[in-house]
Amino acid sequence: MSTPGVTHHVAGEGYSSHNPVPTIQKYKQDVAAQEAHQANQENDLPPPPAVKETKSSSKDEKKELMDRMQPPKGTHPTDLAKQKGDQWVKDPVTGDQVLLRNPRFKDFREQAADDQANGSKPDPALKPPEDPAKQDPRYTAPAPASTGNILLQQFPPPVDPIDISKAKHILRTGALTTSGACAFIWLFTVFRNHLSWFQWFFRSALLSAVVVAAWIGVENAGRKVEKEVERVRMHMHTQRGEQLSPPTPESVEWMNALIKLVWGLVNPEMFVPMVDMVEDVLQASLPGVVDAVRIADVGQGTNPIRIVSMRALADQPAHKEYPREEWVGLDKDQQSQNQAAEKDVAGDSSKDPAEEIDTDQTGDYLNYEVSVSYQALPGQAHKLRHTNMHLMLEFFLGVWDWFRIPVPFYTVVEGFVATVRMRVQFVQNPPFVRNLTVTLMGVPKVEVSVEPFTKALPNVLDLPMIKNFVEMGIAAACAQYVAPKSLTLNLGQLLAGSGIKKDTAALGVLVITIHHATSLSAQDRNGQSDPYIVLAYAKFGKPLYSTRIVEGDLNPVWEETAVLLVTEEEVKGGEDVSAMLWDSDKRTADDLVGRVTVPLKELMKNPGKMHSRMDKLTGFEDANEMPGELFWDIGYYEKVPFNQDLKKDGTPNAAQAVKENKQVQAQPTVADTQEEADALRTPPDWNVPSGILSIIVHQINNLERQDIKGNTGNREGQAGQDTSEPAEEGGNLPNGYCEIIVNDDMVYKTRVKQYTSMPYFEAGTERFVRDWRETVVRVQVRDARLREKDPVLGIVTIKLSEVFKDSSEVTRLFSLQEGVGYGRANISLLFRQVKTDLPRNMLGWETGTAEILDAITISPTSSSSSSGFSAKKLTISTSDSTYKAPASSAQSREDGSVVWDLPVDKIRLPVYNRYSSAVLFEVGGSGGGADFVAMCWLKDVVDDEEVKVRVPVIKSGKNKQIRQNYINDQTQKTHEYEVVGWLTCTMVLDSGLDPDHESFQTNQSDKHRYEAYERVEGQAAIADKTAQMKANGGGELSKKDQKEIDGEKTHQLNMRHRGVMQYKAARTAKWSKEGIKKRAQNIKNKITGDKDREPTVESETG
Repeated sequence: MSTPGVTHHVAGEGYSSHNPVPTIQKYKQDVAAQEAHQANQENDLPPPPAVKETKSSSKDEKKELMDRMQPPKGTHPTDLAKQKGDQWVKDPVTGDQVLLRNPRFKDFREQAADDQANGSKPDPALKPPEDPAKQDPRYTAPAPASTGNILLQQFPPPVDPIDISKAKHILRTGALTTSGACAFIWLFTVFRNHLSWFQWFFRSALLSAVVVAAWIGVENAGRKVEKEVERVRMHMHTQRGEQLSPPTPESVEWMNALIKLVWGLVNPEMFVPMVDMVEDVLQASLPGVVDAVRIADVGQGTNPIRIVSMRALADQPAHKEYPREEWVGLDKDQQSQNQAAEKDVAGDSSKDPAEEIDTDQTGDYLNYEVSVSYQALPGQAHKLRHTNMHLMLEFFLGVWDWFRIPVPFYTVVEGFVATVRMRVQFVQNPPFVRNLTVTLMGVPKVEVSVEPFTKALPNVLDLPMIKNFVEMGIAAACAQYVAPKSLTLNLGQLLAGSGIKKDTAALGVLVITIHHATSLSAQDRNGQSDPYIVLAYAKFGKPLYSTRIVEGDLNPVWEETAVLLVTEEEVKGGEDVSAMLWDSDKRTADDLVGRVTVPLKELMKNPGKMHSRMDKLTGFEDANEMPGELFWDIGYYEKVPFNQDLKKDGTPNAAQAVKENKQVQAQPTVADTQEEADALRTPPDWNVPSGILSIIVHQINNLERQDIKGNTGNREGQAGQDTSEPAEEGGNLPNGYCEIIVNDDMVYKTRVKQYTSMPYFEAGTERFVRDWRETVVRVQVRDARLREKDPVLGIVTIKLSEVFKDSSEVTRLFSLQEGVGYGRANISLLFRQVKTDLPRNMLGWETGTAEILDAITISPTSSSSSSGFSAKKLTISTSDSTYKAPASSAQSREDGSVVWDLPVDKIRLPVYNRYSSAVLFEVGGSGGGADFVAMCWLKDVVDDEEVKVRVPVIKSGKNKQIRQNYINDQTQKTHEYEVVGWLTCTMVLDSGLDPDHESFQTNQSDKHRYEAYERVEGQAAIADKTAQMKANGGGELSKKDQKEIDGEKTHQLNMRHRGVMQYKAARTAKWSKEGIKKRAQNIKNKITGDKDREPTVESETG
């Protein structure tokens, strides 16, 4: 049951900006906000009425059931909750309102005890419940046990807390007596005459140590007594269930017996996803003194969990549309046709898109509520502690990245209680189940004990700080699935051995073209503004696209196009598309110029069309009107169906795949619908270039560093040397993380997996791809190291045109190459096409190099003279690089034109944000600015094709302002300038990175993506350059060329930690040098107010 504004997780979705890694700090903030909301709440939902036992007609029963589906009303909040933290939420399993409370050990103990079951009745199954209303599904278990449960049998009552308090009081009295005796001895021994200072200090320290040891011993003994009593009692609960299981009907003890049998046979690797999630929470919540944490080992022990209670829950059979006609087995295409037919019959074109996309709620369901508990076995000594659930934690302490000291701790799960609701979806085809929706009824209560792994360190009260940190980390991880949130698993695919994603989370895309704005308000003292536009979803708030800044202009002309993904979260959340205009300031916060919002659902009602709009600007409150208008186009485009003419008959032959040097699919996959089946057998249509690309990095197998040593080390490939699997111990374990680079633009970065050779990421992203036929994806795996640059362990290079030859979904193991490590990465790629009808010039890469191929000519207009252009310098620049041609290179011709002869092999101008950049030509000028300007906007140039450029040469009193605007009819209306000539030249825009970008690496993202390019294509470039130099020099190289080639070879060796870089001291020195440069640049930026261009890289932390 989907709820707008509530996150419903899907197994394998991974962390992203929409689903960030939970942290303990965020969990505490949510709990505090919830408690504050409940404290200030004036009205809340009351408990449901008791179930009446009177008979009624079927119509009355249906009405009563429908009333129960609605939130109860009419009761004062003080009559609602008996426990602090209770709240009414929507149950994602039944769709009903449910009273949510966090499980407590006390609740489960009370359920286990039944004082009225004294054996007087012959059959406990015949005993009716005391209050049928308490069995209502709007209350979570544990409630009074239902008939036929073993829980009705007698059970030893819990130990009175007063008795335990008395025992603790006796122990503390003994400790207090010991303290008094020590104090008495101290008074009569330390004030004696002729007592040296050393004797006084020694006796005082000795007696103080005795007092401290006495109190620690007493507290540890008291805690041990309390735990042991509870363990013995819960162990008796287990024995009672095993003894009474056969004769008692309607019992879950048969399931507990099955769990006990299977528990010891379960492979601990099955718990890796859950342990990995807890490790991510702990890593994201670490205090400053701890650099890293990892869960080195996990074991479920031989003591299994127990099911305390289990019951079925009612679904919604009284719903007016139940049962629906759209059964789950029906393919989505048929569902779409049925929905379209219904819309035509009803004549309603305003149906909510959020209702149309909610197809997982159709079909037959079975709902259950299960309460589970776990308690450590009693009497477990250190040698037998592995029989209980346990974890081995390693905290790495560090100071300013100088060193890391691993401190291991042994963590035993003392007990936990939880209540889970499950919704199983049934279909007609084997294995007859599809989705399993799971939700927690409150944050599970977990208790752990932590003690040092080494005997040299003392165990002081179970190390309460670490104990609380671990418990809070588990709670923060579980809170992501507490009602009304949920987790959905595709059981059909999991049972068939497949859990691969076969459809994108994005439903479509929004194509937005920002033309211009007029009559903006002045935000600066000079009566101007420096406007730019940020596109985002209004509720989500995160900027998704930002235009360039047009300085000193109230009528900017941008002509920029952006593409935003649309997912179910935005649709169900009722999002609005927001375009916010800001005024850029160097040293103060940017000022809001105005904003425009458009409901997303309105755009989705007319897909496949661009809509031209003129919207007046408003403030943060829509009622606050602000000066200015925004002119823009916006349209929603859906994913197109697969082209059935391209469908393959089956999977490619393995032998043929090996022959074609392709890696075989990692595992067979299973499809739920015809659309998912088409994704596995239908390649993308070559005539539809644009679409949505999903990239998921599942895990990396056998990730390890190369053993780079001299003759004294283990030589790689040495005769007689055995090859072994990487061990999970030792100092050579990498701290791996991945960077996803699409078309030489870094788009995603995973979290760091500390000290492991089998990093489990299950993380990825979805991106709009302009032209999949030319798209290259690189997954770069790095090793996070201390006091040195993170080396590249390996790179996976994937060309979409090659991997999508037979299908639109590929999951394979790719070998890491071109790095200092080994391993195989399990990566999934999925592509869904979107027919956006973008022109050819809009299908290129964002990163490239503009190359001038011939001379630049400026021809004056008939009303102007060439004297203004002759004998003047020409400056050619982009936002990232500049080239200056001296005035001596300008030559005047008879026809009045001026030509600058330029060295063809030197005019290469790197550019990063190509679709918001222009090649700027400036003629003449000095410190006051250029005399004439001309702009060639790269958005109008097709990639990798020679084009003849002809652009106007402009003269204006505000050349600095005019050069930032796109020149069109609107610019002519709002800006004063004169076209004095036309500039022509031949240009080619080389897509992607090249060696020209090396000197323009201003941030870490630029450096990392250039290093990936350099490792993959650098050696080939060196070979081509060497061959070209030899050809030009008649087979021999000059000293200058030879020196350049040798420098490139040395650089390639250093990147692979060969040569001098095999020593850590050299790598640390290089890291320190770059760190000093970065700090100096930051200080300079603070003084000048400049800001580095820092591209947005999505990560799992948001």
